Parts: sequence; C-alpha cells; structure tokens
Amino acid sequence: MDTNYLKAYFWTDSTIVLHWISTHSSKLNTFVGNRVAEIQDTTKEVVWRHVPTHDNPADVVSRGCTVDEIRNSIWIEGPSFLAKAEEEWPSTAEIVFSPEEVSLEKRKTALSCQQLKPNYYLDLIERYFSQEIAAINANKSLKGSIKSLSPFIEDEELRGIRLLRVGGRLKHANIPEESKHPLLLPKDCNFTKTLVRHLHHLNYHAGPKALVALSRQTFWIVNVREVARWVVRKCPHCARYRPNLFEQVMGDLPAARLTQSRPFLCCGVDFCGPIYTYYKIRGKVPYKIYVAVFVCFSSKAVHLEAVSDLSADAFIAALKRMIGRRGLPKTIHCDNATNFVGAQSKLKELRDMLFKRSIQENIINFCSNASINFHFIPPRAPNFGGIWETAVKTAKGHLYRSLGGAKLNFEELTTALVEIEAIMNSRPITPMSPDPNDLEALTPAHFLVGSSLRAIPEPSHEVSDISHLERWRRINAVKTHFWKRWSSEYVLELQNRAKWTTSTPNLEIGSLVIIHEDNLPPQKWLMGKVVKLIKGPDGHVRVADVKTSRGEFRRPIRKLAAIPS
Repeated sequence: MDTNYLKAYFWTDSTIVLHWISTHSSKLNTFVGNRVAEIQDTTKEVVWRHVPTHDNPADVVSRGCTVDEIRNSIWIEGPSFLAKAEEEWPSTAEIVFSPEEVSLEKRKTALSCQQLKPNYYLDLIERYFSQEIAAINANKSLKGSIKSLSPFIEDEELRGIRLLRVGGRLKHANIPEESKHPLLLPKDCNFTKTLVRHLHHLNYHAGPKALVALSRQTFWIVNVREVARWVVRKCPHCARYRPNLFEQVMGDLPAARLTQSRPFLCCGVDFCGPIYTYYKIRGKVPYKIYVAVFVCFSSKAVHLEAVSDLSADAFIAALKRMIGRRGLPKTIHCDNATNFVGAQSKLKELRDMLFKRSIQENIINFCSNASINFHFIPPRAPNFGGIWETAVKTAKGHLYRSLGGAKLNFEELTTALVEIEAIMNSRPITPMSPDPNDLEALTPAHFLVGSSLRAIPEPSHEVSDISHLERWRRINAVKTHFWKRWSSEYVLELQNRAKWTTSTPNLEIGSLVIIHEDNLPPQKWLMGKVVKLIKGPDGHVRVADVKTSRGEFRRPIRKLAAIPS
C-alpha cells in the first residue's frame, strides 16, 4: 500500500495537552516548550484528536485494574466508534502539523555559554607526574614505585590534559574498566587528601584499611596507606573515640631526691584506706580509720600514722606525731586530692576532706607557723608523686594481704602499721650482691637507726677507754659511710628513665584538647582550649590550664588529648 495515503491519528483525553500541541513552542515556557517542540517534530503529519475519558482505553490501566476488568473493558477491542465511519467519530477539531507549518515561526532557543577553564587539580596531577609522562612519551623505562604498575597515558581531549592510569595485569578481569585501570594519583596532593577524606566521611568514618580498599576501586594513590592513616589521625570525630594522650620526656629528679639530708627533711604524704576497726564490745558498729603515709625523698624511709577521721585537726595531729618522732620537715609535698575522684564511693570523703580550700588553708597555716613549706602537686597528676604513690601501694598490699578479713581494734591496727612500717624500711634500696663477702644491702633503716630494723641485734662490745669525742666521731663515720654508699649505689641507679624517654613538641596556647576522665567514655570528656602553659626547669611543658564550658582546670598533659584541627 502506498504510505502517502496513510493517515495517522493520535488520541488524548487531555484538553490541556491538545492546547499545548496546538500552540507554537516559542510561546510556552522553557520546560513545556522544549517538550512540545520535541512532540511536534516527532509527530509530523499526524492528526491529534480528543477522545472522551470513558472511551479512552489507556484510562483503564492508568487507574489500576484486575485481569478480569481488563478482559471486560475496551482495552482489547478499543472504543466502539472506531468501527463506524470517520464522519460518525466524536466531533472535535483536528490538529495537523506539517514541516512547513512548524518552520513558519522561529522557535525560541535558550543558550547557555560557559568559558572553559583548565581544571586546577587535573593540571596539578599532570605536573606531579611530569617526569613519568615524559619518560613514557620517549619510550624510556620508568623509575620508582609506579614502575611495577605499568602506567599508560590517557589524554583528556576536552582540556588537553594528560593523565596516568594503571596498566596492571587485570585486563581480562570481569570488573569495571575504572577498577581495571584506575587513575594514578600522587600522595602529596591536596586533591588526593580531600578525596580520601570524602571517602572517610561517606563511609561512616572507615578505618585506614577500609579506606585503602575503597579508594582503589576508582583511584590508585601512591602510598595510599600513609594517606589513609593521616586522614583518620586528623579526623576530629575519630579523635574523640580513640584519643591519644600527650606525652613528654620524663623530667629530671628534684634536688631533694639527690641531696644528702636528714631523713624526712623533705617528704611527701598521701592517704590510703579506709580500714574498718572494731570495738571489743558486742553491738558496737565498726568505724573507719585512714592511714597517712609519709615518705622521705632522699632515703625512701616510710612513716605510717593512723588517722581517726577526715578532718584538718586529725591530719595536723598525725603530722605532729610524725614530727615528734622523725624531726621537723622543711618541705612536704602532697596530692591535690582530685586524684581521689574514683568510682568507689568510699574515697569520696577522703577527696572532700583534702580538696576543701578551708582545710588546705588550715594545714598550710600550721605548716607555715612551723616553718614547713607545704606544696600541692597539679590535680590528677599521680606521676608527679610517684615516690609516695609507690609507698601507698606497698603499704596497702601488706595490709590487705596480711590482715584479710580480720576484725582488729585500734591498738591491734596501729601495731600492725608499725610492723609494716619496719618491713618497708628494711627493704633494700640498692641491688643485693650475690657475693656473701660483700656488705649487706643498704636500706632506709640504715639512715634511721644505723641498720635494718629486721636485722638480728649484734652483741655490745663496750670499751671504757673510748672518749665521748671518739664515740661521736665513730658514729659520724658510720653515717658518712652510709651516705657514701647511698651516693655511689642508690643515686646512680636513678639514671634510667623507665618510660617517656623521647622529647616531644610542647603543647601550644590555643590548642583544642579534651580532658581525660577516669569514669567516663571519651565521647563525654570535656573539650576546652589551652590558655596557660607551665614549663618545667628543662623548658618542657608538663602541666597546662584548660578553659572549658564548666570553668578552668589545671591538668597534666598526660590527662589531655589533642583534637585535630
């Protein structure tokens, strides 16, 4: 049949569509006009007519129906008027478009112009690999880590930029082309770091290993593991979950630890307890006793005092008893009490007693009147008082292991404390020699009574013809001998740093940090800004003041972790 005599009809039940189609696209808005123009170009020599909704087969399925409803509808046979003559069809105006009619009017065209500029990052990548690109163009062998990747050049036609892609050995792998030949990127490029950071955030803060796998699906970054670790380390959100606390090289020992002096002339004090003591009367409830541990800085001698309650008067009374038996100290060092903040409720009373400003002032005033300098170390810094922290740990170990669940009264407890004190003062402070001909090991008791407190007493050899001056000289010679051994044996053993052996850059004012709390997860640690630095004699910062939303706190750097900026 000759197609020139065929006539096509398009039917629609939308009068709005018929109105748009009958209007030139230049008179319509851009969105509708572009689509109407496409319809007009596609349906040239087509007659558009209107069909009532009840006679439109497409309306049946557009509203949703079952199979039985389709079988009994006009979907199969079409509307009944199609079986009649064209003159009996619904009377609507025909809309016919010919190529001549469509081109009579000049269509309205929207044109967007954009100046094409070189891509800064792609151009930067090309410059990073300029030597490799030149070597490939000159058919020369490559050098360095990318040689094994067999890279090839891909020209970016639109911008004239040459990029390197990995050749590799996966040509026949059933994976996407971008995974077979990923784009080669340098590690020291801001674009690369930004890309890996984007992948880190997009994939819920993935770790370094996951970032390596994700990045290699499209890109091959030189030393990608180093870049991935850098991105995770610099992520502020990840730093809150796995904080790295600051460290600094261990400081030099204070002069009081290395200077010959009378025992307890310079000492430290700390508390342990509570220990429950009992009355020898039936029905009486037990009461708490605390132990004040005094430690001599030079000889490491220990003095234990039972304290009946947590008050300034009780502590001052214990201090007086220590002074009466050990002599007047020149300097006393103490914790700032906030290191007692812990999960155990029994330490709360001890913390409150030592942390109250009024109690601290009473203690300082008493010591000032007695010509004693009383110093508090920074809060939450037990490493600043390691010598007395060790003594407290040892005393508690002896108490709990030996007493167990024994119910002691006050006299029995004080007797046990004195015996534990004697044992601690009889411990060697220098290594013991395996040679039986060598002298006995030096102990703190040698500086207190001249020999170990647990040693067997020697027989007395009294000679009447020795003058008092000679006796004094002999006693002085014995003390001098002990101090010489102390200088040559004990002090030299203090050379080594057990940890924190490397110097690190000092913390800076204005740095954002989070403050370590023992009983809280890192996500709930307070965040603040460093406002003041306290330097030691060696110039290293080990204590800082941090301003937070809850006030200003002084903390050692071992309790601070940096927030990456």
